[in-house]
Amino acid sequence: MKLQLPTIIIVCLSVVLIIIIYVFVGKKTEYTLDSTDESQDFNLIRVDAANSYNSKDYTQAIELYEQAFNLRPENAEVCNDLAAVHYDLGLKFAGPEWPSWPVIRSDGTAAEVLAELNQAYKHVESGYIVVETESQEIVKVVENNVKENGATVYPYRGNKEYTLNILIGSTRDHLEQAKTLYLQAIELKSTYAAPYRNLGSFYVKIGLTDMAINYLQEAYRRDPSDSELAEYLHQQKLNY
Repeated sequence: MKLQLPTIIIVCLSVVLIIIIYVFVGKKTEYTLDSTDESQDFNLIRVDAANSYNSKDYTQAIELYEQAFNLRPENAEVCNDLAAVHYDLGLKFAGPEWPSWPVIRSDGTAAEVLAELNQAYKHVESGYIVVETESQEIVKVVENNVKENGATVYPYRGNKEYTLNILIGSTRDHLEQAKTLYLQAIELKSTYAAPYRNLGSFYVKIGLTDMAINYLQEAYRRDPSDSELAEYLHQQKLNY
């Protein structure tokens, strides 16, 4: 019996060692394979999304970027790319004219401004409408009207007059979604220049040059080697 005891101990230790290897190493290997598969899926989906975007199939690109973002919700680059597709789709819904209706300049009463604005709603299903006025009363009336019609208004106060930048329809929906996603991308990766630049472009598009310059400057601080951005920022400052 004394001669058999070491053998029994060795066998028992071997069994325990095998179990430990299976439990810890085996599971780790299995997780690594799953993680690798997921990374491959993520990369393939992202490539397909970029191809759809480049071919201007924006609806398909949004669907694919959303899949990629669901796999990597911490990825600021994908978040920014998804926002960019929404932005371009919003402009596509607006059509070639920007603004989508001749600028409504208020020289009369609030009722007259509303009459022209309601006329614009009838002809512009999706797009961008601008109202300019020196009257605070008209500003309030127009802002209430915009909310009642499910649109979004971005007011801007100049030296003497107000400019009301109005987004309606699918253009409004997609541009607002783009703005939200750009801001989310900034939260995910504050050192990433692209969403700052894209937000700057968004605010340029809707006439808020002061906010646009702020975001463009933030983008340039993060990427001072971007000569194209530097020129774009310079032009906006000249126009401001």
